[in-house]
Amino acid sequence: MEIRSSINFHDERFLMFVLDQMANELERNGGEAIRMTLGKSEMPLHPEIINSMQQALNSFEKYSLVYPGGLPELKEKLSTHYQSKYDVSIKPENFVISVGTSTLFRNLFYLLLKEGDEVLLPLPYYSLYHFCALLVGAKVRYYKIDLDTLRLDVESFKENFTDKTKVVVINTPGNPLGNILTREELYTIDSIVDGRAAIINDEIYANTYFDDECESVMQLKNTKSTFITTDAFSKAYRMYSRRVGYAIVPDELVQPLTVIQHHTLLTADPVVQFGAMAALDYQHEVDHLVQLYKGRRDYTIDAFQNVPDVRALPARGSFYFTIDCEAFMKRKGISTSLELATQIFEATHVATVPGSDFGIPNTLRLSYSAAKYNEGINRLREFFTTT
Repeated sequence: MEIRSSINFHDERFLMFVLDQMANELERNGGEAIRMTLGKSEMPLHPEIINSMQQALNSFEKYSLVYPGGLPELKEKLSTHYQSKYDVSIKPENFVISVGTSTLFRNLFYLLLKEGDEVLLPLPYYSLYHFCALLVGAKVRYYKIDLDTLRLDVESFKENFTDKTKVVVINTPGNPLGNILTREELYTIDSIVDGRAAIINDEIYANTYFDDECESVMQLKNTKSTFITTDAFSKAYRMYSRRVGYAIVPDELVQPLTVIQHHTLLTADPVVQFGAMAALDYQHEVDHLVQLYKGRRDYTIDAFQNVPDVRALPARGSFYFTIDCEAFMKRKGISTSLELATQIFEATHVATVPGSDFGIPNTLRLSYSAAKYNEGINRLREFFTTT
C-alpha cells in the first residue's frame, strides 16, 4: 500500500517511545528497568479522583453525556479555578476540552496555518510542535533558548520572526529544559509579534515551578497579540493516561475548534472529565509533587557536579532535567543521542530520552517521574565516570 505523504515516518519517530519499548522488553523478560522516559508520575491518582470517576461509571446519566467541546461543568470549574488562582476572568465557553493537548495542537495548527506559512518554535522544542507543523506543510523556524543561561535568546527570536509567521509557540516551564520565560521576556515576545501572529502558549507545566512563583501567561495585561493557552491534567494532577486537556481560545476560535471535534472526536470521555473536576479540589497534591521533583532536581545537580564531560542544565520547573553530553560523545566517538541512550540502557538498565527528539542531539532528557529516580541518577553518574 502506498502512503501518500511527504513525511519520512521513520525519521520522525518519537525516540522516547523507542527507549520505553526497550524497557518494556527487558521487563517482559524478567528484568527491571528504571524509566526516565515518559512524563508520567509514579504516584497513583488521589483516591477522590478515582472515586469521582467510579461514581460517574456507576451513573448512566453521567457516563453517557456527550459534549464535543467538553462538559459544561468542567468548563465552569476551570473558569472558577483561573479566577481563584490567577485572578483572571475567563468565560467558561472559551475553554475547549479534548483528550490531552496533542490533538488540540494538531487542530489549532490546522486552523491557523496553511502550506507555506511559517511557524516559530523554541529550540529546543517539544516534538509535537514540529510534527504538527509537518502535517500542515508549514515552514518551521526556531528561536533559541540559551543552553548556558536557559534564557530566551531575544535576537534569535527577532531574526526568525518574519512577515510569513502565522503561529508562535511558547512553552514555560519548558520541555525538555525546564526553563522559565520571565514576565519581561513574555512582554518582549508580545512586542515583537505585535499582533501579527497567534501565540500558542503551552502551559502544561505552569503548576510545576521549583524556584519561582507559579504564574500563567493569562495574567499578562494589555497585550497586542492573541494568546491561546493549552493545558492538561496529565502532569501535576497525575492523570497521564486519563486524557483530559483543554485550550483557552478567543471567541472566534471556539466554534471552529469545537466543530473539528464534532467530526474527529465526537466527544471526550465524560468519566475522566469528572475526575478532572475532582482533581482541581486537591491543589495540595500538586504542591507535594512539586516539592518531591524539586528535591530530585537538586539531587541531579549535585550528582553531576564533578562528572567529567557531562554538563547538568539546572531546570527551574517541569518534569524534566537535561544533561549535555557533547564532550562525552566526542571523546567516545558516539555519533547520536540514540546511540548514547542505547549504550546507557544496555549497561545500566536506565531508560533516558535522546535529545534528538527536541532538536538538541548531544543531550539526554531525564524524567523525574521514576520511583527509583535517585538510584537511576547514581547509575548514570557511574556510567559517565567509568565508561
